[in-house]
Amino acid sequence: MAVHTEGAVDANAAARAPVRDGRLLGILAALTAISIWAGWQIATRHSASTSLTPFDLAFLRYGVASLLLAPVLLRSGLLPRKANPWTIAAMVAGAGLPFGLVAMAGARLAPVAHMGAIMPTTVPMFVMLLGALWFGERATRVHLVGFALILAGVAAIIGPSLGDAAGSWRGDLLFVCGGALWAVYTFGIRQSGLTGWQAAAVLNAWSFLLLLPIWYLSGDSGFLTAPWQELTMQVLWQGVLSGVVGIAAYSLAVRRLGVAVAAAFSALVPAMSSFGGMLLLGERLTPLAIGALVLVTAGFLFASGAVGALAGVGRRRG
Repeated sequence: MAVHTEGAVDANAAARAPVRDGRLLGILAALTAISIWAGWQIATRHSASTSLTPFDLAFLRYGVASLLLAPVLLRSGLLPRKANPWTIAAMVAGAGLPFGLVAMAGARLAPVAHMGAIMPTTVPMFVMLLGALWFGERATRVHLVGFALILAGVAAIIGPSLGDAAGSWRGDLLFVCGGALWAVYTFGIRQSGLTGWQAAAVLNAWSFLLLLPIWYLSGDSGFLTAPWQELTMQVLWQGVLSGVVGIAAYSLAVRRLGVAVAAAFSALVPAMSSFGGMLLLGERLTPLAIGALVLVTAGFLFASGAVGALAGVGRRRG
């Protein structure tokens, strides 16, 4: 008796096609997000050579994003019912105005390679530290290996700058603070119950409202003297791409690929920022800096759980 398997094969192929398409879309979204993050770091560092102040950059970052996300905010409100005020405060502190000012001030003091290598890679370390203090979470051996590599890389970056007359070590410490703040945001978004779009709309709106009186009272603005080309570039990178498109792209990557696999793509940010700073801003990349870059990137892959996730994907395919 003949057994016909062509229909079953066709059905299996048809079932696998959406999965492949979904993963491809997730990969494209992840690459888009990390390209935007690296570009934002380079654009922020570039602003140090212009008349724009960190307050000006924050105005563009949160003002433009708030305007574009206004339809979402009208539906959720400044204080969504899902999240309590303390959770909103943690989110705003971790990824809103305080984080933005810390990152932008650091970018005026230290090279973009330091920003890309320190700030994103220290986030999983602080996430695990806060989880251990508040939720009793325990780090695995894989996590500890990652933390050790990150600390070694960060020390290799900060160490030589301690005697630097330019004081770039101060910017490096601000980048470490930025990583800690983003870890606070991570816990806030976990407990908020908000979607990525709702969280972005709320934290951008609160950040802009908090910034307005500070920006006005500081009396320190370079808007009137900055070239229109620079203003246009910063509106694009700070408000449109980083504030809206990057968030949407990364949210899509997480949905299609999972958190850990999406995080693995984030490990490319330090290298992209560093080499982008060298090519576009003329910053010097020493052998020690390259070695530190390798350490923090490897550490990030271990500490974020991306190594385990990718190994699991490989085993399933095998």
